[in-house]
Amino acid sequence: MPGQEDVMKRGFAVAASMLLAAGCLAGCQKRQIRPGDVPGFDPGEQYLSLWVHSIEDTEEGQAYRQSVDRFNEVYNGTYFADIEFVPRNNSGGGYSDKVNASVMAGGLPDVLTVDGPNVAAYAANGIIQPLAELSQEEKSVYLESILDQGTYQGKLYALGVMESSVGMYYNKDILEKAGITVPEAGHPWTRTEFLEILEEIKPLMDEMGGYALDMTFPVGEASIYYYAPFVWSDGGNLVREDGLLVDGYFNSEEMVAAMEFFRTVVEKGYMSEAPIEHLFESGRAAFKIDGAWEVNTVYQNYPDIRLGVAPYVTGDHWDGGRYTPTGSWAFAASSGTGDIQGAIGHNIPFDYGSLCDHGYFIRNDSFLIDS
Repeated sequence: MPGQEDVMKRGFAVAASMLLAAGCLAGCQKRQIRPGDVPGFDPGEQYLSLWVHSIEDTEEGQAYRQSVDRFNEVYNGTYFADIEFVPRNNSGGGYSDKVNASVMAGGLPDVLTVDGPNVAAYAANGIIQPLAELSQEEKSVYLESILDQGTYQGKLYALGVMESSVGMYYNKDILEKAGITVPEAGHPWTRTEFLEILEEIKPLMDEMGGYALDMTFPVGEASIYYYAPFVWSDGGNLVREDGLLVDGYFNSEEMVAAMEFFRTVVEKGYMSEAPIEHLFESGRAAFKIDGAWEVNTVYQNYPDIRLGVAPYVTGDHWDGGRYTPTGSWAFAASSGTGDIQGAIGHNIPFDYGSLCDHGYFIRNDSFLIDS
């Protein structure tokens, strides 16, 4: 993976692009902010408001802060970006509650961060507006998943500041001891094949007082994020494409097959029925399914674990397509922002180096971990 300085030099200009997009507006704020009201906002500058979902004192929050400070340095005398941190709580509220309240009462900022699952809904309901069209060269520095996530009905509404995913991690030492070879990306294990692998490695894990697989079913969106690909890669879906019908989809043969797989994993004792904290990290599980943040957890706190990443398990009727969880937070311009045209392409990099160091997928030329 590129170093922090490398990534920053080549970092794409999402933060600055969105702020400059908002800079084309005229009086979109309900509450008029005047020079002197906010430290650093001087006469003659255009005021731009920005909401982010993070706590300022986290690595992610600092990355946002540093990017806005850099923007204000470069555009001193022309624009002033004012960032407000509105943290999410554990249930996903807090930030979302404030956005929803502002949709009803007015007062959305010029630019706001939007979580991936909300982009289409916000676009469909007129909360955010389309961005300027990107050139092919500009598109080339973004992951395809970031562009797909930000596109609704053929128009780009949001640009991801980062990308995350879910990996199937494995302990290299355990698999080497068991004589198991991880397949290449183009030939992943199917569900049936993976069950055979779990059965093969179970005796060794029993001796070690552990489990073949460290896997949980989190409450909320995480379980769908983690495990929907087990259905998709078998040709199934959770709902009809328009989102209005579940009968025939949520109870389809493909869905039943995926649920049978999960039940088998539990009933056969390949995983613990109740979550065991730090099971994989303590060297007592061969595999773990978790988010990209697991890499940073292991590297920083469990350096003795030789970590690898295996291709995501597919359905038995896999068609060769890509079915991996993706999606994360993106910048968007609120519908109250004025003229959005001609905003993309100003090279003020977001501090991606910091996010890379803390377990996020970032760019086309970034690779998270050697398998």
